[in-house]
Amino acid sequence: MKRLKLSLVGGLLLCSSVGLATPALSDQPMAEPRQRVLLTQSSTQPQDRMRIAVLDFDFSSTGTTYRSVSFFRLSSPEKGVSDLLTNELVGSGRFIMVERSRIDAILQEQNLGLSGRVDAATAAEVGRILGVDAVIVGSITRFNLGSGSSGVNLGPFSVGGGNRNAEVALSARLINTTTAEILSVAEGSGTATEGGGSVRLGRIGGNTDSRNEDALLSDAASDAVADLAQNILAVAPGSPAGAASSVSAVVADVDGNTVILNRGSRDGFQAGMVVSIERVDREVTDPDTGRVLRTITTSAGRVELTNVDSSSSIGTIVQGTGIQVGDRAVIVP
Repeated sequence: MKRLKLSLVGGLLLCSSVGLATPALSDQPMAEPRQRVLLTQSSTQPQDRMRIAVLDFDFSSTGTTYRSVSFFRLSSPEKGVSDLLTNELVGSGRFIMVERSRIDAILQEQNLGLSGRVDAATAAEVGRILGVDAVIVGSITRFNLGSGSSGVNLGPFSVGGGNRNAEVALSARLINTTTAEILSVAEGSGTATEGGGSVRLGRIGGNTDSRNEDALLSDAASDAVADLAQNILAVAPGSPAGAASSVSAVVADVDGNTVILNRGSRDGFQAGMVVSIERVDREVTDPDTGRVLRTITTSAGRVELTNVDSSSSIGTIVQGTGIQVGDRAVIVP
């Protein structure tokens, strides 16, 4: 019995010491806010593929008026090249590509007619409407046909020989839809050549060419697109244009516990989403180019979004105090 009483007393003393060693949560001092580093480009994550849309290429810069109705199965050169590039990038498995027909449908629905060379700001706006991380805009810079000939005359007979060639050159820019930043540029070129001949007797002649000009241009364009796609894959970021680590919005208004951001559903924000509010301490720039390499921030709190429209988001502060207009909002993964 005496041993039992000692055991009980020892147990009570042990419980008491454990309780004293673990103070209540409310008594613990608040941790100092930790600094964060926002990278301008996130690391490659194969499971998190970038969503990309290819817009129609600009044909006006070629300086040629050649537009065959049979090019790429009744498609114009600018649409044909864009379709081929989309297919090439789909085949790589590197990106999630938006179906070209869906792009056309959305642009028509939004009454957005794009023609000629598209600037980065317009491309980014279209990309946000399409809900993609980046868009590819480009130009057909060369789209030419050439020929050479040689032959021999044998009395009334004339035997001609020659070859035809097609040259196509392309350039493209990959544009971040959030910042309108040009992430990378790439070029591609292709050629196609075919020999031919003709036989003529007096004024009667025949052509032995086996293919038309459209087929030559199609082959050259296919080679140019394949070359362009490989160059895009070589220089493009491996993940969604910094979507996981870049600043996605800015605080536009603070009223009590309510915060309004300057980005909405077209930028990927949704009701119920939690964003981290970051205050910029300093930016690290490249001394050679002046480009921002990293942004050093301090966490100011967290906000849960409650009401989101296409261009803005309203949320409630769930953590932190002192959130200010101009603070940056980062989507919490």
